[in-house]
Amino acid sequence: MTLREFYVKTNADYDAVIRRLMNETMVLKYLNKFQNDGYFTELQQSVCRQDYETAYRCAHTLKGLCLSLGLETMRKPVVELTEELRAGKTENAAAYIAVIEPLYADIIRWIGELSA
Repeated sequence: MTLREFYVKTNADYDAVIRRLMNETMVLKYLNKFQNDGYFTELQQSVCRQDYETAYRCAHTLKGLCLSLGLETMRKPVVELTEELRAGKTENAAAYIAVIEPLYADIIRWIGELSA
């Protein structure tokens, strides 16, 4: 899969991502880092432990990564979760994780297809 095809799947603007990160090499570098960074796993675990301070930090970091890397399929629920946790609203955190998890899995799978 090409990088442009990847961004079609994520509902993002390929050209905007390239302008932001300057070239395909940089985008690929950061996508590869994203798949290995562990923030989503830590977010899941933090919510399970009810450690909402850590969950907020992870969600906030993921929000920034989604925005920077143009991961539009995941952006909206991650932004919503971040804002709920910022406001101290924790009752829906597990439900957000359930929504984000398959989106994250798709992105990781597609990044793997880029690397192949």
